[in-house]
Amino acid sequence: MSALSHTMGGDLDLSGAGGLAVVTGADQTRQAILRRLCTNSGAYIWQPDYGAGLPGRVGSVMDESAVRSLVLEQMNDEAGVDQSQPINVTITNPKVGAYLLAISYTDAASGTVQELTLTT
Repeated sequence: MSALSHTMGGDLDLSGAGGLAVVTGADQTRQAILRRLCTNSGAYIWQPDYGAGLPGRVGSVMDESAVRSLVLEQMNDEAGVDQSQPINVTITNPKVGAYLLAISYTDAASGTVQELTLTT
């Protein structure tokens, strides 16, 4: 199955021919995870538990264990992630005031380990 390609923070993506781009497989799962992590909890009225709201945490005091738990909870609800394989969430502080969130998971469709990194 495919979906319209949408890069978080932007508009729908365009194809090389100028139409709407579609996305499948591991790229579709990556986009779904980013959408889930960046959507505020409660923003979807029919799915009140959907979304981690990570952008809303920028500028607040970092609680690494709370963020790790929140990300793991959301990853466990993502259909494109193989739930029988481990999901690793690592948070590092490479410089003062900046954090790096690295997520390692197995794509359910392809069975390949995927890496997703977010920075502040």
